[in-house]
Amino acid sequence: MAEEKDFTYKGSGVDVEAGAEAVRLLRSRLKSASNPLVLSGVGGFGGIMRMPPLKDAVLVAGTDGVGTKLMLARQLGRYDTIGIDCVAMSANDVSVTGAVPFLFLDYIVCGKVVPERIAEIVAGVDEGCLRADCVLLGGEVGEHPGHFVHEDDFDLSGTCVGIASRDELWRVSSVKAGDVLVGIAANGLHSNGYSLVRRLLEKHGVGLEDACPFDAGQTVGDVALTPTTIYSRVLHDLGHAGVVRSAAHITGGGFAENVERALPMDAAAVIDLAAWQPPPVFPWLHELGVAHDEMLRTFNCGVGIVLVAPPDGVAKALDVLVAARFEAWPMGEVVERHKGDAVRYRGELAW
Repeated sequence: MAEEKDFTYKGSGVDVEAGAEAVRLLRSRLKSASNPLVLSGVGGFGGIMRMPPLKDAVLVAGTDGVGTKLMLARQLGRYDTIGIDCVAMSANDVSVTGAVPFLFLDYIVCGKVVPERIAEIVAGVDEGCLRADCVLLGGEVGEHPGHFVHEDDFDLSGTCVGIASRDELWRVSSVKAGDVLVGIAANGLHSNGYSLVRRLLEKHGVGLEDACPFDAGQTVGDVALTPTTIYSRVLHDLGHAGVVRSAAHITGGGFAENVERALPMDAAAVIDLAAWQPPPVFPWLHELGVAHDEMLRTFNCGVGIVLVAPPDGVAKALDVLVAARFEAWPMGEVVERHKGDAVRYRGELAW
C-alpha cells in the first residue's frame, strides 16, 4: 500500500504565497530603482545596472546589520525606520573611503513572513537608498520556521557597493601630524550600543512608551528608533571640495576603534572632548549608569563622522557642511605617534 504523500512546504512553516505577496507589495513602494542606469531591478534573479563612465573605476563594498535595535522596533511594532538604519550603517562606511554609494542589497530572515511588515521594512530600506543617492537593486526574504525563539523574530542586514575613480579615494597614508579632526554631528544613538541601552531600560524600569525625560512630546521609543544619519551626499561634496585626507564612521567601538582606522601607523589622534555638547540622550545614559570611559568606548557621543583635514582646508570643509545643514566643529588634531594609544583624549565630555 502506497504511503500517502500529504506533506507540503507550507505545512512545514514556509508560506511561498506570503513571500510572493511581500515582494508584490514592496515592489509597488520602491522609488530608488527609478534610475536610468538600472536595466533590471527587484524581482529578477539578479539586479543589473550599467556602470557610469569613470576613468580607472574602483568598487568599494561594505556590509552590516542593524543589531539589537531591531528588538525595540519589534517590541513597538514599528518597522518604518530600521531599513534606513540598515542602509546607513554600510553606506556611511563606503562613503568615508571617498567613494559614492552606487547600489544596495538587503536581506531579511524571519520566522514567519508577514507581507505588510516586510513591505514596510523594505520601504525604509528604499528611503535609506534615496538618502544615500544609491539604488536598491535587489534583496532576499528568507522564511526560516524554527530558526528563531519567537515566530515574529527577524533579522535585517545589507550590503552597499560604492564606486569612485581611484584618484578620488581618500588615503590614510596622506594623513600628517598637524592635520585637524573635524566632527560631524550625529542625530542620536544611530545603531550602536543597543544591547547596553536595553539593559539600562530594563534595570531602571523605563518603558518604550514612557515620556522621554529630555525631549518633550516624544517617547523613549521615539528617541530610540530615530534612524541613523546618512552622510553620503555631504561626504561626496567634501570630496569634490578636496579638503579631506581620510575619515572615520563612528560606530560600535566608539572613537578609539574607529578613528584609529583613519590614521597611519605613525600617527595618533588627540580628541578634545570639550569641543562639543553631546545630544541629551547621552547625558541621560550616563546618569542611568554608564561610566564616562564606557560612553566613549560604546557610543558615538554625538559625533557620527570624524574627518581628517589639512589645517588650510578646515574652513572650507566647515562651509560645505554648514551649506548642507550639518552641525560640525574642529575636535582635535593629529600628532606623531611614538608609543601609546592611537586615540587619546583631553578634557571630558560636557554633560
